[in-house]
Amino acid sequence: MSTTRRRALLACAVAAVLVTLAALAVLPRGAGSAQPRYFFGTLRTDPGKARLEHRNGIGVAHLTIRWEQFEPGPGRYDTRYIDHIRHDLQTLHKAGARVEAGVGINHPPQWLDRRFSDAAFTDEHGDRYTDTANVVFSQKIRDAVRRYIKALDSKVGLDNFWSIRVGVNDHGEFTYPPPVPTDGRPGSDYWAYDRYAQSASPSPGRARSVPLNPFPGWRPGERQYRGASFTRAQAARWYAWYLAALADAVNWQQDTYRSLGYGGLLKVLVPGAGYYPGDYAAAVREYFDGPRVGGLIGRGVGYFKTIEQIRPGKDVQIVTTSLVNGTGAPRANGCRPTDAAVRLDSSSDVRVRRWSSARWVTAIARREGFAVAGESAGPQVYPYYPGVMRDAARQVRTCGLKGLMWAFDGNLYDGTPGSSLQDYAEMIRHLT
Repeated sequence: MSTTRRRALLACAVAAVLVTLAALAVLPRGAGSAQPRYFFGTLRTDPGKARLEHRNGIGVAHLTIRWEQFEPGPGRYDTRYIDHIRHDLQTLHKAGARVEAGVGINHPPQWLDRRFSDAAFTDEHGDRYTDTANVVFSQKIRDAVRRYIKALDSKVGLDNFWSIRVGVNDHGEFTYPPPVPTDGRPGSDYWAYDRYAQSASPSPGRARSVPLNPFPGWRPGERQYRGASFTRAQAARWYAWYLAALADAVNWQQDTYRSLGYGGLLKVLVPGAGYYPGDYAAAVREYFDGPRVGGLIGRGVGYFKTIEQIRPGKDVQIVTTSLVNGTGAPRANGCRPTDAAVRLDSSSDVRVRRWSSARWVTAIARREGFAVAGESAGPQVYPYYPGVMRDAARQVRTCGLKGLMWAFDGNLYDGTPGSSLQDYAEMIRHLT
C-alpha cells in the first residue's frame, strides 16, 4: 500500500472520530445507530413484497431509477414517473426497509446522444456506444449527469437512500462498455477514441480531472508512433492512462454525490474476477492487440490495478457482484486468512486463478483498506442450485463481507432451485 493511500486512510479514520456525533444526525433514512452484523437485501425488489421480506430479515430494498424516464427532455421532468418513484420509496420505507438506489446513469435518455453526439464512447474502429453515459472523458456529459442528480435530489431526495450504486458500464458497474458484438475482430475494443479522449490539450468539453492522453492517435497493436518506434513500455503507459480515466469517473461520481450533501454509502460495483496479472503481461507483449489479447483487457477490468485508484472513505464500499457465480476450484470457495499474504500483482498467478471471483476481488479490496460487500451473480450468469444459499453464506462469512444483495427478488418466489424466501430466511438466521 502506498504512503499516500496510508495517509488518506488515516485521515479518513481521524475524520470519522471527529464527526461521529454530527453524522448520527444526518444518516440517510432507514439507517440507525445500532446496525446488525450483516445487511441482507434483494435486487429489483418488489415494493409489495418488502414488508414480508423485512419480517424474514431482509432489510435492504433495491430501487431502480431510470434517467431516460425521469428526464425525457433536457430539463423536462416526467411528474408521473417521479410520483411513481416517490410512491415506491414511501412503500419501502413504511415496510421498514433501507433503500439502495441505482440512480440510472447507465440508462441515459436518447436526447443526450443527439445533443452531445461527439461525446459518446467511441472505440479505435470508430464504433460508438450509447447505452451508457460517457462520464469518463466528456465534461459535457458529466455536467448533464450532475444536473440530473441535482434534480433527483430536489424532487425525490438523495437522503432517502441508505446507499447509492456507483459504476460506469451499461449495468452500472466499474468497467468500460463491452466489445462490439458483431465486428468479428479478435482482441479488445478500447473506448478511448471520442474527440475528448483523444484531445492533446485541455478543452472545454473534456473531463477536467482526467489526465491528458499521453499518445493521441496511437492504436493498440501499432509498433510505430509519429514516425518513430513505439515501445512496449510506452504501450503500457497508454494503458495505465486508460485505466486511470476509468477510475477517475468513479471518483468524480463520489465527489458529485458528496457535493450535493449526500451522506450515505457509495457502493462501487465490481463484476467477475476481471483479468489477472499474467493476462496483463501477455497483453503488453502484444501491444494490447491481437487474438491472444482477451476482450476483458479493453473493458479495463484489471482490478489489481484499478481498485487502488478509487478514492477511499469510510462510506465507500467495494461490492463483488459475483458471489456463487460458478468460479473457483472448488466451486464458490471462500476466503482464507492466508490470502492477505499472497502477492496479487504477480504474473505467476496460477494460485489465485483457482480462487472464486468473490475471493479474488475481496483480497484486492482488503489490500487497499476498503470495506467489502457482496451480491450474488444471478441465475442468468450461473444457474442457482439446491444449497446455493449455503455457499453464498460461506463466502459472506469467510470473506468478512458487510452484507449480501440477492439477485433477484423475483427468484425468491418463482421456484428457482435453492433460492426461495424460506432459503434466504434460513441463511440469514444461520449467519446472525
